Amino acid sequence: MQPIVSQVAPSTLSPHPCNAEIYGDEAVSDLVELIRQSGWVKPLVVTTNHVIISGHRRWKAVRLLQWEAIPVEYREFMDKTAELEALLLENANRVKTVEQKVREAQAWKEIETQKARERQQQAARLTNQKLGRNTDQTLCENFRTASQGKGRTVDRLAERVGLGSGRTYEKAAKVVKGIDHQTSQGNLEAAATLRQTLNSKSIHAAYQLLASLTIPSNTSQNGSDTASIQRSCWNCQHRGESIENHSFWCNRLGTLSLLTKDANTRGTECKLWSDRWNPTQGKENQNPQPKNYILTLSFDPQLRPLFEDAARHAGMSVVDWANHQLLLATCATNLISPSRSS
Repeated sequence: MQPIVSQVAPSTLSPHPCNAEIYGDEAVSDLVELIRQSGWVKPLVVTTNHVIISGHRRWKAVRLLQWEAIPVEYREFMDKTAELEALLLENANRVKTVEQKVREAQAWKEIETQKARERQQQAARLTNQKLGRNTDQTLCENFRTASQGKGRTVDRLAERVGLGSGRTYEKAAKVVKGIDHQTSQGNLEAAATLRQTLNSKSIHAAYQLLASLTIPSNTSQNGSDTASIQRSCWNCQHRGESIENHSFWCNRLGTLSLLTKDANTRGTECKLWSDRWNPTQGKENQNPQPKNYILTLSFDPQLRPLFEDAARHAGMSVVDWANHQLLLATCATNLISPSRSS
């Protein structure tokens, strides 16, 4: 049977409350241009209460284009769980960020939990009718039976949304929880950095970054939460964004190797460390930050084996070793007074 498509005013529709929670507020500028050029839009799937199940981006684009009508296909759903399941299935083939996959997995967990509860209730009713046993007792026994031999829920969720193993999903889920926490605390820059690292770099990198921010465990005298921040290069104001070949760039110290010392140890020991997300940090010092320059050094080829041996002995690459020697020379020069150097 062919679905019946109706033309309705976009203003009569409302977005599903879970859509923004899972997929966020997505940009639709490209979609607006495509619809403007084609003059056509795929019908939206909506409930009988005019709630959008599929087509939120199309709906936003059409509203920006100020269309008076939009095609919709009405569908009936048994309950809110069925609506949420349909919303996830309608978005199954779209390209998603890691954060969106995690939030999808969390939604699937709610659906599976509700379905399991309904199955147990149905089984309890049937058992109660046959044996005349107490329904609550039957429910407890059914839940114990259902919890055995079904494998880890996180593994099933990870596979469903394309996040690999349950361990990977759990790490990503902790990062998403950290994003939500930082957002709720008003630390929008910290939340944005966590989100960018998770979606653009890797789950592992985001998890490392999250590890440098401890969740507030106490409350200050005025009642507001206070966070204890572990000093690390990952949450330092001076860290650059380029990280490769087991090294990273420090805006104050240059290229630093992670092979000789990890970022947490460096941050704990470094006297130049400053909180990356503290808005008041550094206001006392109004001097501008030093600029970064690319410096090319040329030396006699005969000296290369000597440089390589020295770098190897120090446990560094030649580039890191040369940079370190320049920094030492700079520090030594700054310690010499004008009277002594004359």
